[in-house]
Amino acid sequence: MKTGLLIYLLALLFHSHSLAIERGTATGAREAALSQAVVALGGSFAVFHNQAFLTENKTPLLGVCYRQPYFIQGYHECALSLVYPTSTAIFAIGVSQSAITLYRESNVGISIAKILTRKLSAGILFNYFNLTFPEASSQRGSFQVDGGIGYKYSEKLLIGFHLRNIATTKIETFQYNFTFPLIIRGGASYRLTEIILLAGEIIYEQHYSPGIRCGTEYLLRDNFRIRGGISTNPFQHSFGFGYKWNICLLDFALVHHEILGYTPFLSVSFNLNR
Repeated sequence: MKTGLLIYLLALLFHSHSLAIERGTATGAREAALSQAVVALGGSFAVFHNQAFLTENKTPLLGVCYRQPYFIQGYHECALSLVYPTSTAIFAIGVSQSAITLYRESNVGISIAKILTRKLSAGILFNYFNLTFPEASSQRGSFQVDGGIGYKYSEKLLIGFHLRNIATTKIETFQYNFTFPLIIRGGASYRLTEIILLAGEIIYEQHYSPGIRCGTEYLLRDNFRIRGGISTNPFQHSFGFGYKWNICLLDFALVHHEILGYTPFLSVSFNLNR
């Protein structure tokens, strides 16, 4: 009982940030290895990071991700994404959950992305966030809207800008009053060579000082990539690898928090067109 209560309090501490909740953390091992500097990158998990870059996906994709924060027993986060391009727009569904004992956070979102011009794209996410509390398994929910734009300066350079929690509703209970801060991200990805990718971004969360994220990806051998990254506020460093086999892309990452320790990520993406 004491252990469960302690874990629950830790979960509130990690996620609340002084009454502000961060959602969608287990959203891709590749993204985690790059220290989440992915505001200007596509992929199956772009539905969580910048919906505008869903337009980089030309085939249907299915992605599944799992992580165990700080190796805490009983604490897990998972996510699932489904991307479906059409001739007029790209549609995506993103589902994620964070659970620890009787406390649970869940997200279900629907996204639409569209190419506006030869170089400009935009995307929007309509999300429902749900909290399940230990007290009699009570639940509270909130509707939220995210949006982003992407600019393809060249085949090598992509620029992204994203707003999280543009519009939200508060979650209020007898004991708690949760708010969702506006989070602004801007950055770029640059393919230096055929085998080296560089990514970086600046993130600003309401009521906190800005942070910097950067990462790099290196094609070591055919279908095998290694990655690394670093971020501030809080300071974290990460590394990982990815292996592509037929229609399957397997990614692994390990992220180190300066105080809390290591968190492993594992994700698998499938190209459904093949």
